[in-house]
Amino acid sequence: MGLIGQILSTLFGGDRNAVREMAEVFRVNAEAASKRGHDLDSAALEQFAAEFCQRTRRTWWDSLIDGLNRLPRPLLALWALWVLVWTPYDPIFMAQVFAAWAVIPQSVWAVILVIVTFFFGGRQQVKGLDFQRDVAGLLTQTQAVLKSRASLDALEAGKVRQVSAPVLSENPALDAWRASK
Repeated sequence: MGLIGQILSTLFGGDRNAVREMAEVFRVNAEAASKRGHDLDSAALEQFAAEFCQRTRRTWWDSLIDGLNRLPRPLLALWALWVLVWTPYDPIFMAQVFAAWAVIPQSVWAVILVIVTFFFGGRQQVKGLDFQRDVAGLLTQTQAVLKSRASLDALEAGKVRQVSAPVLSENPALDAWRASK
């Protein structure tokens, strides 16, 4: 074996590959990174599957608690439908119920709202805030349209010679300032 053979044997002999080892100092081994990613994904999927597979030591208590945890949403939905159906059937009874609800303190309603929001998620609150913002915007636009209409009616009646065209904006303060000029 010559000098070149000894050098190649030193660099690539046995289970070593000096070139590959040197390259891995500067760049990640794509095959090894892929295997690590696969192992991580497999472990995550196995953990996920373990949460949803049939438990071997499941007791009647586990089944009872799982069933109770699934009840609040359907019961609240059925209760709301019951109120809608029962009110026309027995309006006097429902008037008594609504009168009783009217004396419940605001703080208790807040706790009830928190509980309902917990079960149905924060989506209801977000939708309510969006609705309030939309209504406020519509009121602003309605006021601007009514002012424009009044200006046009005055122009048509000949009461005003020149009417400046109203400018609609999304800023009520700016609209009020323009109207005051």
